Amino acid sequence: MDKEIQWKAFEYDFSPKSANWFWVVWILTFGFSFMFYLSGNILFGILILITAFSISIFASRKPDLITIKIISEKIIIKNKEINLKKLESFWIEKNSDSINKNKQGKILIKPLKKLSPYIIIPLGLETDIDQIRNYLLRYLIEEELHESILQTLLEKVW
Repeated sequence: MDKEIQWKAFEYDFSPKSANWFWVVWILTFGFSFMFYLSGNILFGILILITAFSISIFASRKPDLITIKIISEKIIIKNKEINLKKLESFWIEKNSDSINKNKQGKILIKPLKKLSPYIIIPLGLETDIDQIRNYLLRYLIEEELHESILQTLLEKVW
């Protein structure tokens, strides 16, 4: 039986939004909604309003502190289990941000299914990366992986 590796990390790196950020979102929202209202596309205008409302709620939400475990050929994130046999490779991305030292690193995991997105697992600020890497090397190959450009862009904007 393998030893259990466990750590706590936030779901994502939180960056507080200023009041100006919300003003820009809502000014653009009302502008586009009004434009679609004038063009006779009222439903799309309403959809934009609902989308902006959802974005505002999620942008102000703080991340939960989650528990991540690696035990006997599976990774458990919160209550979701991921079997290591269904994964192809991994890459540990350390925090290389010299400006924001509180940013946590992450594990990028590539599933065997070709059309599945990468699984991104946050690392805590005080996680033993070498221990995790050595454990994952028993089951997966280490391959340099990068987040998609869209994911990186959304993290910058969001």
